[in-house]
Amino acid sequence: MKYMPAISLIFCSALLSLPGRTHQGKIIAMNDGDYVLNSGKLKMRVNPRVGARVVSLELGGFEFLTGRDIMEGNYGSTFWPSPQSAWGWPPPSVLDSDPYSASVSGDTATFVSWKDARTGLQVVKRFSAGEDGRMELSYTIINVTDSVLKVAPWEITRVHKGGLLFFHVGDNPLGRKSFDPAPVKVSDGVAWYKDPVKRPDENLLATADVTEGWAAYAVEGKLFVKKFRNVPRDSIAPGEGEIAFYVSREADYVEFEIQGAYQAIRPGAHSTWNVQWIARNIPGNIPARAGSHDLVEYVKRLVR
Repeated sequence: MKYMPAISLIFCSALLSLPGRTHQGKIIAMNDGDYVLNSGKLKMRVNPRVGARVVSLELGGFEFLTGRDIMEGNYGSTFWPSPQSAWGWPPPSVLDSDPYSASVSGDTATFVSWKDARTGLQVVKRFSAGEDGRMELSYTIINVTDSVLKVAPWEITRVHKGGLLFFHVGDNPLGRKSFDPAPVKVSDGVAWYKDPVKRPDENLLATADVTEGWAAYAVEGKLFVKKFRNVPRDSIAPGEGEIAFYVSREADYVEFEIQGAYQAIRPGAHSTWNVQWIARNIPGNIPARAGSHDLVEYVKRLVR
């Protein structure tokens, strides 16, 4: 059974009766119920009716995220609890795709899930537009059971194929989970995956423990960077990775995933994880190819 706090029921009612576009600072409440956050040329659109999922991340008209036209159910950017072994498949619909309540205070949009009986968790997402093409994403996991639960936060983002994914792994080996890993080249401690556009014959999934708190995806002259707190290897959820990427054989997308620390949450307590998204046009003098030292240094400057 699902339980929604009374405050959330009020906000859900408000969602169903939005009269039109409502401006509040950097956030626009659209007449279809979506919320659009603006940071310069970067726009992020959230659909609270479908898991408060980020359904669009657009830089100057260029769309980073795949839509439901690519694959129904697996599109945009969502949030799950980790490890996956705790719930299997499919993901808990209460947290992934069921309606969230929505509210706006100042420059922050807050989205609250129902209480999920399957995992014993409730999720609160707080999104705000930062400065200069940056979005701030905060995820709070609440333990709504009478027992201590161990869980890690997990952000899953579907991007268009054909790009270049890279992150710093140092000497750490790449791992596998469920499927064979995608082919990765490691150069000077940086792992590079160049997506070939063509779908693989089988699903591919690679995991890694990074040594720096960032991962980036370059595609068509654009750059999408995730900045997060680096997690010690012994704090990664069992069977998981701090970074993971999945290449589907069924549809044209790549999953760009990050996870936070695996930790115990007492009954009624919560844990919050913060992620920053940064989007840029790649300067013309920086080669966007595997092994590019200049591209890595450019990302490092962005995340300082």
